[in-house]
Order: sequence, then structure tokens, then C-alpha cells
Amino acid sequence: MQKESKAEYIERLFASIAPRYDLLNSILSFNRHKGWRRFAANQCGLQPDDGAVDVCAGTLDFAIELSKVVGRNGSVTAVDFCRPMLEVGKRKLAKRGIGNVAVMEADAESLPLESDSFRGATIGFALRNVSSVEKTLGEMARVVTPGGRVVCLELAQPRGRLLRAIYGLYSNRFLPFIGGAVNGKREPYEYLPASVASFISREDLAAIMEKVGLADIAIYDLTGGIATVHVGTKK
Repeated sequence: MQKESKAEYIERLFASIAPRYDLLNSILSFNRHKGWRRFAANQCGLQPDDGAVDVCAGTLDFAIELSKVVGRNGSVTAVDFCRPMLEVGKRKLAKRGIGNVAVMEADAESLPLESDSFRGATIGFALRNVSSVEKTLGEMARVVTPGGRVVCLELAQPRGRLLRAIYGLYSNRFLPFIGGAVNGKREPYEYLPASVASFISREDLAAIMEKVGLADIAIYDLTGGIATVHVGTKK
């Protein structure tokens, strides 16, 4: 990453794996990512007809989950800066006949959206990939209405020693091997465990959420802490 910015590196990395991103998500998480995302969507406090925004939306799985919660008359705006990922997501929308998700190509740290315009904002498995966690969360908080929620779903280090050791062995040894075998590229699946290991703690993330104007921060560990959900409410 010395010759390119983190944003450029992340965009190139995810563009290279976009066609098989969903398949590998299911294989590498043993299909648990769907349940994690469903749980996180339910923490948004959304009602039918509400509006929500999903930041770093990727192939739109989180946006599609939100679309089920807000219903046909609600709306979801999915934002990402990686066009190949969004193109995969758009094909999913068309195939499933989903008409309440709008797709926008934009940067998470500078959302071209009005303030106080969504009832909820989400980000899934991507906060560790942004250049500035604080700017991204600040933008998410800005576009949410007072009383609305910001929900962050992220991979994390398990809390228990035994599970952490097993997870470390799997993520550092087996994950790159499987990813490379299926996708033909090891780099993205070597980056993934490294990014999880170097990401800020649960407590530090909660502190940043408070700093950008969110309150009543709740933290949920899923599957022994392999994934976490942070929920904050805009003051």
C-alpha cells in the first residue's frame, strides 16, 4: 500500500474478487454471514415505510436485508465506491425483482446525501477498510434523523482464548488457501485476517461512535465474538 492510498488499494482489491465475493463469503463464514447480517438489520429499529442507507454496500446483501424490513413502500440507498461490486449487486436486484433499493457510487467518507434524511444507517464488514473510521461514522450519523440508529457489523477477534487460537489458525492458514483456490487470488484473503487483527477494539469503536454524536451504544458479540454489532442512537 506504499504506492497507493488505502482507498485505491481497497477498491482494486475488491474489484478483483467481485465476481466470486458472495460465494466465498458463504464458504469462508460457513454461511454464518447471513444470520449476522439479519441480526444487525433487526437492530436498526426500522419500521415499514422507513428509509435507510447502507454504506460500503458491496454486492448489496445488507441493503437487500434492509429492504425486507422497510417493505415495498420503504426505501434503501446503497452506497459504495467500487463499481464492480455494485454491478454484481445490481444484477441481484434485477434477478429478485427488488425495486426499493437505489444504488449510488460514492465515497463513505463524503456521502452526497442530505443530513437527517434516513431512519437508520448500516455498514457491514467494511469499517476496517475505510481510510478514516471517524469520518465514516460521522457521515453516517449526519445523514440519520435524531433518534435514528447507526449499526456497524464487523469481524472481530473472538474473546475466548481457545476460540481465538482456532480462529487465528483458520483465518491465517486455511482462509488464504481456500480463497486462493476458489478465486485464484490469495492477496485479498491474506489482507482480511490482517485487517481484522489490526482493527481497533470494540471499546475504541464505541468511543468513536460517541464522539460523532451517537449515544446509548450497545455491543453484541455473535458466534463467540467472531463478529460484533455496534449500535448507536443519534442524539
